[in-house]
Amino acid sequence: MNRLLAPLLLFASIAIGADVPRVYIASTETVDASNARDKAKHVDFGAAITGALVKKQVPVTVVTDQSKSTWTIKCVSSQREDSTGTKIAKLAFGGGGGFTKFEGTIQVIDNATSGVLYAYNVKKGNFQSAAEAFAKHFKGDYLTKQK
Repeated sequence: MNRLLAPLLLFASIAIGADVPRVYIASTETVDASNARDKAKHVDFGAAITGALVKKQVPVTVVTDQSKSTWTIKCVSSQREDSTGTKIAKLAFGGGGGFTKFEGTIQVIDNATSGVLYAYNVKKGNFQSAAEAFAKHFKGDYLTKQK
């Protein structure tokens, strides 16, 4: 019985995977908008979007070969960290709220028509929160309503 069930489950998972769109995430560099040099270069927003799509269980398959994708996700992002003086002033006057600001603009593009299927702007305290916000809204605002 188990020998028959394993191939059936494998076939079912392949068939289910074939129904979901394949997306390629174009890599981009996050721009450092603060006075500090090269801090934002270590932020890989594309990798954060990939992780967020998996974490939020968005029904897409992320592929590494753009020629095999249905859609392409492109993003532009910037990160700004407050200066030391601004941090001290925020702490002294009770205006916490974080010292880093991350902004991103994300587009989901149909490869066949080059049309923009979904666009999202986000402002958060860090790139991971921004990526997860995109994944959540892409799943809820676009993919769920397409069914």
